[in-house]
Amino acid sequence: GAIDFWCNWLSDNGDAAGALAAARKAVAIYRDLAAARPEVYRPDLALSLSNLGNWLSENGNMEGALAAAREAVAIRRELAAARPEVYRPNLATSLINLGNRLSENGDAAAALAAAQEAIETLAPAFHALPRRHAALMKYIAKEYPAYCDEADIEPDAALLDPIIAKLKRLADEGDGEAG
Repeated sequence: GAIDFWCNWLSDNGDAAGALAAARKAVAIYRDLAAARPEVYRPDLALSLSNLGNWLSENGNMEGALAAAREAVAIRRELAAARPEVYRPNLATSLINLGNRLSENGDAAAALAAAQEAIETLAPAFHALPRRHAALMKYIAKEYPAYCDEADIEPDAALLDPIIAKLKRLADEGDGEAG
């Protein structure tokens, strides 16, 4: 939304501290709104927390980034449990962001688990509507083997191969987003 645009604009113009302050303000606003009307504002709070985690990470606050990412995942888990068709892709996004934060904090096994769960979470929506979810799945499918390497574990071919095959088919059909 507008706050994300503002955060990016501040960062692009050399004001990383201002971007972080705006992200924190967004979380505070959505926390208050979600307290009053959770059914309306919890999705926005989760998005703001996810963005705050990214900004905290960029500013070197890895512990704060991890805490924000965990809170975003917790909220999106609840949302996805209630309305999976709507919120599972958002949960997958938060899971891969959590994987990034866990990796930055040196927890390779937990980062791998988060990436694997992100693939498993997004897979039903991706298989049903591959073009809509191709960009996110491509990103997650790229991160997953990297986390396998960090954890010194072979990627799960049964999990990843069908995803890669579908992404390749989309790319071969001319969808630049997929391949």
